[in-house]
Amino acid sequence: MSEDQREPLSEYRRRRAAANRLQGEERRQEKLASLRARNELVRDFVALSLRRSLRSAGDDRDALGWFWFNHFNVFWGKGLVGAALPSYVEDAIRPNALEQFRDLLLATMLHPAMLVYLDNERNTVGKTNENYARELLELHTLGVNGGYSQADVQETARVLTGFGLRSLRPIKWSAKEQGLVVERGEFLFNPRGHDFGDKRVLGQTIAGAGYSEAETLADLLVAHPATARHVAGRLCLFLVGDEPPQGVVDAAAKTFTSTRGNIASTVATIREAAKQDAGPSRSFKDPYRWVLSSLTLLAGGRAIEDVRPVMRWLRALGEPLYGCTTPDGYNLSGKHWLSAGQLTQRFEIAREMVGVLPRLLGQPVGCKDLLASDGVKRLVAQLGGPSSAALAAAPPCERLALMLSSPEFMYW
Repeated sequence: MSEDQREPLSEYRRRRAAANRLQGEERRQEKLASLRARNELVRDFVALSLRRSLRSAGDDRDALGWFWFNHFNVFWGKGLVGAALPSYVEDAIRPNALEQFRDLLLATMLHPAMLVYLDNERNTVGKTNENYARELLELHTLGVNGGYSQADVQETARVLTGFGLRSLRPIKWSAKEQGLVVERGEFLFNPRGHDFGDKRVLGQTIAGAGYSEAETLADLLVAHPATARHVAGRLCLFLVGDEPPQGVVDAAAKTFTSTRGNIASTVATIREAAKQDAGPSRSFKDPYRWVLSSLTLLAGGRAIEDVRPVMRWLRALGEPLYGCTTPDGYNLSGKHWLSAGQLTQRFEIAREMVGVLPRLLGQPVGCKDLLASDGVKRLVAQLGGPSSAALAAAPPCERLALMLSSPEFMYW
């Protein structure tokens, strides 16, 4: 973890430990204060992330940063995960978004946010916790139909015993233990909590060696054909749309395998294969995609700094940034989001977007001027007969809201 991103997590842990040494009301108040500080940190980081995404619309690293966070989802509301959120995104996810999947997998595997969210800091020899091991196989790598067994989950959990958080009290290590300890920021590999016996995962033996077992496990999982199929399928769903052609998924899986999990190459293959397919998929935009594309269209290249309404709109539509509580992340399928209630809310939010746009931009802007912008004119040219007829009779500001609510704009 970088020092700047690590500090909020270290401070949160120090405050909670100090609170535990207090008594009664003083203890309760200090714990509440630490939670308020954590929540404020998360709000500020969400705002920073949204401003960056709005500035870099169409940028692969930003878009795939969102995808990979969702793939390796953690929920900020669980304990110290919120304090670790900036580091998790900035140190583990974004730098690896277009690099090797192995590096991304290991970065999430060893990050305090993941270790706490899925309880691996409680995973010790003689008291194994399988929560993270199960999601590692089912969600992050092989997929639910990846061919692993309960025995594989148990053996994976054994590999990950002792992977947790730095102790807040000094530990006196023996000479033998000292050579096995790995401490990086708030992460600690504690040899006293590790099962040093050999493990058997997916038919392969992982010799008991300590910290390096995680690297061996990552290599094993990345090389497995099921991981290539699962990751390729998820990327295709995100980049191509609902029900991506099987040929595109197969081509992506082949590239993933041949490049040992190079993400940029896999993404390039998906885009090229999708161009060759005769029937490109159309998908209903999830709330995050719709809100960002709407604001990008309206802003026309101008910076949006006040993102407080954006955060509220995403909450109202059921997809707050970094707000999914379950480890499977938000559903990537457009069909999941298509409902009468969602459409009604979007129409109301579209009206509000148009109305508050001058405040978001920090400058006056008229609806007639927006209608004359190149992006809006391109959208108007794509509208079908019913949408064009609805727009024709509407005043300028209402016309903009109707465009954002049109079937043509709701799909990508």
